[in-house]
Amino acid sequence: MSIPELLQMTLTGINLGVMYALIAVGLTLIFGVMRIIQYAHGEMYMLGAFVLYYWTEKFAMPYWLGILASFIVIFALGAVLQIVLFRPLQGKNILNSLAVSLGLVFIISSTGQIFFGTTVKGIDSVVTGGLVFGGVYFSYERLMITVVATIIIFSLWVFLKKTKMGTAIRAVSEDPDAAALQGIRTQRIHWLAFGLGSGLAAVAGCLMGTLLSIVPSMGFLATIKAFMIVIMGGLGSVPGAVIGGLMLGMIDSVVTTTIAADVAIIVSFVVIFLVLVFKPTGLFGQKWD
Repeated sequence: MSIPELLQMTLTGINLGVMYALIAVGLTLIFGVMRIIQYAHGEMYMLGAFVLYYWTEKFAMPYWLGILASFIVIFALGAVLQIVLFRPLQGKNILNSLAVSLGLVFIISSTGQIFFGTTVKGIDSVVTGGLVFGGVYFSYERLMITVVATIIIFSLWVFLKKTKMGTAIRAVSEDPDAAALQGIRTQRIHWLAFGLGSGLAAVAGCLMGTLLSIVPSMGFLATIKAFMIVIMGGLGSVPGAVIGGLMLGMIDSVVTTTIAADVAIIVSFVVIFLVLVFKPTGLFGQKWD
């Protein structure tokens, strides 16, 4: 394997890994705060891409404002879903929440097929061309996506670590009862975290919308990838989601390039199994009561 080929796979792996991480941090944020498994997370990713598609392609509005609009719309949708569907189930049998989230997968994807149709759609790239160095080509589009996703993830970290609301979210995640005794309104934190996690998935869908085909079924693969990452990195751990995303991105890039995409899936699951054998809570996870 030549140096340029190795460098190409590394750059592609980082690009994929950052995007996977952006999807996964939203899912792990929801679990960390609410202790529920949100199977419809990929559907938020899909809806976010469609919001941007109609914003830019149908209404000819600016791309970057479309990403912001998509975040706001899906944030609001996630908050409403938490208040209407998941809040009444809080503290009850976890199977009830699982049933609701699974039902949302079929409801949202089926409704998407009715309203959006099954015709493949796409979003025009806002940048063209690319960098060529050392025999390696990396498009400005992928570079832009990598940089924007990295900035968003870093901003989330700053928000969680440095702001009063972020501190409240972490407090509820670590010990909801103690947080409530300190005067933190846990119900508000729940819908905020659910909305924020959903909004992050929507932004990931927007960024990937220029690279991938936009169809109502696109959320399935995003959900699978997100769950693989949070299990590998540790449920409820944002750093774990980032590291897990980068690991999965590198596996997909290297194995797909050198062998085949189907083998990359097998290798990914083997790595997850090995991680769980030696560290059952994931790389950065903790035990949940």
